[in-house]
Amino acid sequence: MKQIDKIKKDIAEIMEPFELAGYLDGIATAAAIYCKKEYPDEVIFKDGKLKGITVCGMSCYLESEV
Repeated sequence: MKQIDKIKKDIAEIMEPFELAGYLDGIATAAAIYCKKEYPDEVIFKDGKLKGITVCGMSCYLESEV
């Protein structure tokens, strides 16, 4: 199963806004960790701190296997 399929399934079951907000934040964190290891060129650093990932990096994460 790909990450995107798992995420779609999980989001369909969420009923509370705060739970969804936390889940979405978790996706961003998981994608950043994945990209740091697998696609380091897709990670955005500022002042030595991880600030985010590129759209391409997020796409790679979503296509990855769970």
